[in-house]
Amino acid sequence: MYEIISLIKRNIKIYLRDPLAVFFSFLSTIILMFIYIMFLGDVGGAELSALLSPGELDLLIYSNMMAGVIVLNTLTIPLGNLGTIISDFEYNRMNAFMVTPVKRYKIILGYYFASLLITLTFSLMIWWLASIVLGLVTGIFYTFSTVITVSGLIVVFVFISTSFMILLTTFIKSVNAFGAVSGIFGSIIGFVSGIYIPLTSSSPSVLRHISSVVPFTHMTLKLKEILLKPSLDIVYAKTNGNAEAVANIRDGFGGQPIGLLGMDMSLTLLLILAGIVSILVLIYSSYRLNKRIKA
Repeated sequence: MYEIISLIKRNIKIYLRDPLAVFFSFLSTIILMFIYIMFLGDVGGAELSALLSPGELDLLIYSNMMAGVIVLNTLTIPLGNLGTIISDFEYNRMNAFMVTPVKRYKIILGYYFASLLITLTFSLMIWWLASIVLGLVTGIFYTFSTVITVSGLIVVFVFISTSFMILLTTFIKSVNAFGAVSGIFGSIIGFVSGIYIPLTSSSPSVLRHISSVVPFTHMTLKLKEILLKPSLDIVYAKTNGNAEAVANIRDGFGGQPIGLLGMDMSLTLLLILAGIVSILVLIYSSYRLNKRIKA
């Protein structure tokens, strides 16, 4: 156990002492916030502006953004810090581990748990801080139960995302290639998962089908289901219980579940399936890393 803890500390320190690695871990999140601030600030249109107060409209728009920010963080932060694996192989630091009595599975666990802890810490801190700032700006705070529920989901999402990201790193052979992948990965996932551009009922069916097999899409939808609820409840009350108006707004913000390949499936079931797949992915990733270490 001592060896694993030492390896975790070592991997965390390597990541945190490189400001550039930390910056690129948040690059996709910065891009998302820039898009919302510069281009989507008036996404509500005249009808919503007339229906909702400025604070209520801001809550609706930035709650939608926050769902994407949280999911992107659970993806890009682990990808950024798992780059340690690539550099250890390329610069032959892995050979130093091989002349020690540390077992290979402990080395792999050191990478995984370091990434898990870093991602979980940053993701929770950003969520808690953002919920406070958004409340101060709009005058409407999320309920305590919402904050706790989202925090619990973040724990699950970090596990799922880190498992997929460690698999991705096993296919990257050089630091240069890793830099290129890190630069474009967040943007690609942002579009496919409906984070940058909402997946609505009018989106191309091909795109919806592709997005439906990506677990990060359903993670985003689950967060939108929770975070958009306070705003949609306000709309429901102000339209005298007009459920159709609420449904249209939810769809416009990409908050309607899309199922799996055109089949209706609950978000809960889809997230359970994603969790099961992530366990299998983690096992396969461990096999690939162990095989590479032996080579």
